[in-house]
Amino acid sequence: MLNISPIFNAMMRNKSSIILIVMQIALTLAIVSNAAFIIKERIDTMQRDSGLPETQLIGFDVYFYDDAVNIANQLLLDQQKLLEVPGVIEATPINQIPLSGSGDSWSFRNQLETDGAISSGAGVFIGNYNIADVFGHTIAQGRNFRPDEFVIRDNNGNVPKVTIITQALADELFPESNAVGKFIYSTDIPIQVIGIIDKMQGSWVHSSLVEKTALMPMINVKQFMRFIVRIEPKEVNQVIASVQELLLALENRRVVSPAETLIEKKERSYQSDKLMTNMLVVIITVLVFITALGIAGMTIFNVNRRQKQIGTRRALGASRMEIQRYFMTESALIAGLGIVIGVVLALVLNNYLMTYFSATSLSLNYIVTTIVGIVLVIEFAVFWPARKASMISPAIATRSV
Repeated sequence: MLNISPIFNAMMRNKSSIILIVMQIALTLAIVSNAAFIIKERIDTMQRDSGLPETQLIGFDVYFYDDAVNIANQLLLDQQKLLEVPGVIEATPINQIPLSGSGDSWSFRNQLETDGAISSGAGVFIGNYNIADVFGHTIAQGRNFRPDEFVIRDNNGNVPKVTIITQALADELFPESNAVGKFIYSTDIPIQVIGIIDKMQGSWVHSSLVEKTALMPMINVKQFMRFIVRIEPKEVNQVIASVQELLLALENRRVVSPAETLIEKKERSYQSDKLMTNMLVVIITVLVFITALGIAGMTIFNVNRRQKQIGTRRALGASRMEIQRYFMTESALIAGLGIVIGVVLALVLNNYLMTYFSATSLSLNYIVTTIVGIVLVIEFAVFWPARKASMISPAIATRSV
């Protein structure tokens, strides 16, 4: 078996380069393990189930600039005409569009008295009584809205008396009982929970409220409104192309924005996540390449510097495999030192990210996987220089310098 002691002593004769390579490996381990963990978190976030038929939903904005327009009547007419378009399944005027990054939230509590109440924020979607059907929801518990529960809120202050909420919001406000039939309170206004849907993400994909959503049968009449439309998959592009012209033909004293699919809005909301993921992938690739290049370069330098010593060992009976194993073992020792320091740096870096950037705790699996990857890359990078060293002829020991 190869003796470690002479290898370590030989390494100590060139401390500066060894220290630089060790620190390079340590930094690579710390950064790569944390970067890989962040990438996995971002990908998981982007791939979450929104609870929505994203490929079938389109949304657009409507702005009325003429005060003479009866907005409430016009919105209801728009809805009626949209439902007559071939391929349209459901449609409703609405205050916000899911996954878009722009919308409204309300604060709710589970009892009238504030003392001892459980409070939670939620994204609130208000539209016609068919709003749950527009989003393609199945009511998991309770019932859907009835037409008589729909209200129009303009200057009279009407508010709906019923709501359908997601399971996440129900669990938050009523952790120990079924929320159906219970009342939740926005300020001091009681609103009865008549139904629960399993899942629906709100407008802000990075918010802690993203899974906490409430639907209400109401149109809040404003100059700036939105529409959400669910369409047969094969007809989406055709409806998108015609919807703007259709609505302006009904009433041209307004601006209608081009319609977009929910997929497009979702991609825009996650744009920063995709950019960060791509950037971290590039950083990981560059770091691993530089580390491999550095240790391979050091090994080549040592092989060239020790050619006469290698030739002498070959002349004294050392086999090619022993010479190759010598350099592979040397690289393993360097990698081991770098890994020990790198594990500490990885945990320190993760603690910093947790403190200042609300990151989660780094899983040890990522550190272990990164260690295995770094060792394999280093050994692969050293293999060819070590093999070159093993091919040095014993005759080189007799050459003069």
